[in-house]
Amino acid sequence: MAMLVKICGMTRPEDVTGCAEAGADLLGFIFAAKSPRRLTAAQAAALPRTTARRVGVFVEQTLEEVLAVMDAADLDFAQLHGGQDAAFCRAVGPQRVIRAFWPQKHPDTASLAAEVQRFAGAIRYALLDAGTSGGGHGVSLPFKPLADFSPSMPWLLAGGLGPDNVAEAVAQARPHGVDLNSGVESSPGLKELAKVRRSLWAVKG
Repeated sequence: MAMLVKICGMTRPEDVTGCAEAGADLLGFIFAAKSPRRLTAAQAAALPRTTARRVGVFVEQTLEEVLAVMDAADLDFAQLHGGQDAAFCRAVGPQRVIRAFWPQKHPDTASLAAEVQRFAGAIRYALLDAGTSGGGHGVSLPFKPLADFSPSMPWLLAGGLGPDNVAEAVAQARPHGVDLNSGVESSPGLKELAKVRRSLWAVKG
């Protein structure tokens, strides 16, 4: 499959259109209460539609809240970043879920792979992020240890990625896609399109 690029933390119409025009496949809209990039469903719904698919990032919401926001904001995917279980993912819809996992919670890649594999058939994509919970830390995972990570579903690499390190991340970790946020911003929620374009070029050529 072609390398996927997701750009998260959309807050402005010009960033939505600019990132899509640069070649982003997925655009993320954050609904986590503590995020400086948080939107309401109405705010996300008001942002333009593009060729990129729309992803809602959820942490503390109930299943009913996730489904309601997905409908109201016209979202294609739910990115579940709060440790939701496989039953929750299946209820959202296995083909509509990107589920976050945290390698730094595990002693080794085999332990991580075992956790991810428990979600086989319940999610569309796994996403590996830095830290041990939540997201938006702006730091990178070690890339090389992930080269052996090969779950049964495609996976995306997140955490502190931008134009200066995303090519190295792809070459060493060998994910199916990358998730960019703070590494392509001038400040939280404000994308710097020159960095976006450089990152997309580094990944897709």
